[in-house]
Formats: sequence, C-alpha cells, structure tokens
Amino acid sequence: MRTMWVVLIATSLTAACAPRAFTRGQYGDPAEISMLGDDWNPNDMQLTARDIVSSLETWVVHTNPEEKPVVVLETFKNHTTEHLDTQALYDHIKTALIHSGKFTFLDKAARQEIAQEGDYQNNSGYVDPNQAITHGKQMGAKFLLGGVITSTIQQVGPNKVAYYKTTFELTNIETTEIVWTDEKEIAKHFKKKSVGF
Repeated sequence: MRTMWVVLIATSLTAACAPRAFTRGQYGDPAEISMLGDDWNPNDMQLTARDIVSSLETWVVHTNPEEKPVVVLETFKNHTTEHLDTQALYDHIKTALIHSGKFTFLDKAARQEIAQEGDYQNNSGYVDPNQAITHGKQMGAKFLLGGVITSTIQQVGPNKVAYYKTTFELTNIETTEIVWTDEKEIAKHFKKKSVGF
C-alpha cells in the first residue's frame, strides 16, 4: 500500500514538473494557408471546395436548366490511407451552392427522422390534423453528386511530395448519365532539414 502511494506521488510530481506545450494560443484566419504537415488539412478542403463550386456554377449557367437542379449527396469515397472528414468537404460545397441560389439540395441523411416525425404527426393523435404534414409532398432528386479522393506519397532522401486528387461527378439519376465532372489536384512539396551540431 505504501509503495502504491509513493508511485502515485512520484507520478503526480513528474506530471506537474513536465513542460506544458501549447498553453497559450490565438485565433487565426481559417482561409490563411498553413502547412504544418503533409496530410490533408483544412486549407486543402477549402481550396478543393472553392474550385468545385466554381466549376458547378459555371456548368449550371451554361446548361441553363428550366429549373434549379435538385441534388442529393452520394456517400463520399475516401481512397487514401488517412481518416478524412469528408462530410466537412461536402458541407462546404453544399453550403456555397445553396447560397448561390442555383441549386436545391435534399437532406438524404434526415429521411428516416423526417419519416418518423411524419408518422408521429399523422398517427399519434397528439397533433392537430389541420397542422400535420401531408405525406407525398417531398421533392424528388434529379441528380446525384458524388466524390472520391485519392492520394500518393513519394519520398526520396530528404524530399517528399504529397499528392491528392479529388474528383466529383454529377449524375442524372433517371438516365445515369454523368452530366458534369471535375477534379482538383493538390501537390505539396517538403524538404527535411538536416540537423547540425
């Protein structure tokens, strides 16, 4: 028992005496380019989203559809070895396109909860029938927006290159025709500093 207390006290003292890293910080500009490592980072996501949104807006202007394209998101495919927040990339693109006023997006992820809420309003007896939602009024998606990201890492001696390619496609759900596609490539070059004494 006494030995255990000695170990606990020693551990606490060691932790208390250890230097604390990152004890003070400040807000930064999310749009500022900063590369602290060769992995996929928020700047890569923003650059990719910006180019894809611009390309889609150009496509919709040139095709001049009679109605705004009604889009649902496909599951994003991550073919890298990294764990990427692909939902954040989709959110960037979706938000910008909705703000542009040129696209309509349907919430595929919320369908089950929407169905449950609809059943509750119409079948529970607790909701005024005059205020309950009407089934059969949901919009039908005309297009599926999907994306895939791949990466390649090359290292020779002190030199390292991290390459990412993100490809997006807009598919007509009725005909399966890919009506638009574009890609964004990002290459980041690093050189390891030699350690001198």
